Amino acid sequence: MIDMEKVGKKIASLRRERGYTGEQLAQRLQVSPQAVSKWENAKCLPETSVLPDLAEALDCSIDSLLYPRELFILEAVYTDGEAHIPVTHFINNLVRDNTLNIYVNPPFTGVCLESDRVKVLTVKYQTPKGIFYTFSTQNEKLVLDKESESHRGDRDFQVIGAYYGNDKGYSSVMGKMEHYDYFRWNSIAVNHEIFPSNIASDDTEYLTLVYLNSQGIHTVSCPEGSEIYYADHRTKLMPRDRSKCILEGVDRLSWGKGMDCPWAGALYAALKYMGETYTYHQIMGMSGACYRVCFTDVWDWSCTDALVAYDYATPLYNSLGYSFRFAERLEKQERKAERQAIMEDIQNGVPVLAINLRVAPEWGVITGYTENGNRLLCRTYFDGEIFSVLEREDAGSTEERQTVYEDNKGYLFSDFWPFIIAHFGEKGETPSPLSILKTSLKVLTESFSAPPRDCYRQGKDAYASWMESLSRESDFQLESDRDNVCRRLDVNDSMLLNLEDARRAAASYLRENLPLLSGESRELLEKIAGNCQTICDRVSAFRDKLNRTSSCALQYNGTVGTGVSTPGLRREQIELLENALALDGESCRLAEKILEMPGIASA
Repeated sequence: MIDMEKVGKKIASLRRERGYTGEQLAQRLQVSPQAVSKWENAKCLPETSVLPDLAEALDCSIDSLLYPRELFILEAVYTDGEAHIPVTHFINNLVRDNTLNIYVNPPFTGVCLESDRVKVLTVKYQTPKGIFYTFSTQNEKLVLDKESESHRGDRDFQVIGAYYGNDKGYSSVMGKMEHYDYFRWNSIAVNHEIFPSNIASDDTEYLTLVYLNSQGIHTVSCPEGSEIYYADHRTKLMPRDRSKCILEGVDRLSWGKGMDCPWAGALYAALKYMGETYTYHQIMGMSGACYRVCFTDVWDWSCTDALVAYDYATPLYNSLGYSFRFAERLEKQERKAERQAIMEDIQNGVPVLAINLRVAPEWGVITGYTENGNRLLCRTYFDGEIFSVLEREDAGSTEERQTVYEDNKGYLFSDFWPFIIAHFGEKGETPSPLSILKTSLKVLTESFSAPPRDCYRQGKDAYASWMESLSRESDFQLESDRDNVCRRLDVNDSMLLNLEDARRAAASYLRENLPLLSGESRELLEKIAGNCQTICDRVSAFRDKLNRTSSCALQYNGTVGTGVSTPGLRREQIELLENALALDGESCRLAEKILEMPGIASA
């Protein structure tokens, strides 16, 4: 007799296992969601006409649905670590009286793999006690029953099987793997110096590893002379293909999302991929880039680059606990060694920051390489336009789309060799939060009065030069010099955007750190945060006004925008900058007081 309750539980369990919601399963079967709910809640059985499609959707037999066993094979894969053949149905049919008892070889698995690698059968199974994982190598016996409790999939990463050799002969090397795990190597060299080789073997031998992670059970195999490396924050094992390596899942970058400093945005994306939990405003605050203002009389977009006038990198990396290395403006003969350094970082799962990867000199992230490092993949702030085209419904399966989304894991190729490259070094201890805040306030005071670097003025000198340039009406005559005027207006808008973004980050960072202080020092810090917020709000309101009331639309370099195109708007901006200068000057004086207070000075 069919037990509706057991059938319902089996349908619900398999539905969840196969990744369907009740609505999705109903849609596939062309029945109502209520019908699926009734089956799972033992209100009724599926109609006979639906059973074949239901069994297909849940990847099981009709019998296993209607007469649920207490031992059920959810997934079985026969593999040599390179080819992977699903054999779930076949293995399920070998279960008799809630027992599986087989030898793992081609006659019993039903398939044959033509390779000299070690063969493995991996199994995901369910009993009344839960879901478990197990495996067996070739010519070994695999026995399971309803009481079997093998490995649970409740760990981020665990190697459960390790073998060295080939299909003619192999031995377990789990002891070696457990020993090497102590050293936390980034990769495992596959050779007979590290792993014991069969004395009689003259053929290629392989390291075959079986491991668990949050996605299930996996097998990877690598021939001697190569490497297996840890990927995805040591939750995945991959054979090393030195000609190509791509880090999957680095966030996209773009302006207009509250992260308008490309250097800090690129750092945020890289650190997030590396498992760090810092926010964008924390990166801006810890570096001191949240207090920056920079200007050059030639109205160059480079003045919005976070590092062009002041070294915000050193305080940031020190606060993060990382050592770091910059490679700047390398000669061509130096590129080969630097290319190898980039490849090594990528192979070790560490993104690389660089400037001038695509379109124009802005910071981005190197996310991978192909062709032995001769082509670099990246994320930049200029990617949005291409992705918007590729993701249109009418883009179809173009060759470019296929390259971006399949071959390159959703990244674009770099157009140029970057002229500044930043590498993360070793991770050490991080300073205390109070010490990091102290460093940030020191950067505020020092950068405000710092001398120019090359032609770039910063701090109070930048404000003064910016206001003076805005007051020169002869530089803003559209009729006589339209291209240069449009350039100045475009740069001006970029600078206002950066000022708004920076002070917003400063206000957030400082308010987040208020609990570190007490009494007068806390009140002073709150005042600095308020000054930063005031600058942000005023610049934001002014930029909104420009977008609403600017007297003309301006085009430069293929882009259209608006700017301070009238004398009245420029005078209003000068007044805005005078107020911002006064507030930043007051913030510096307040920061100096905080830094001199007992308990802060000695931190």
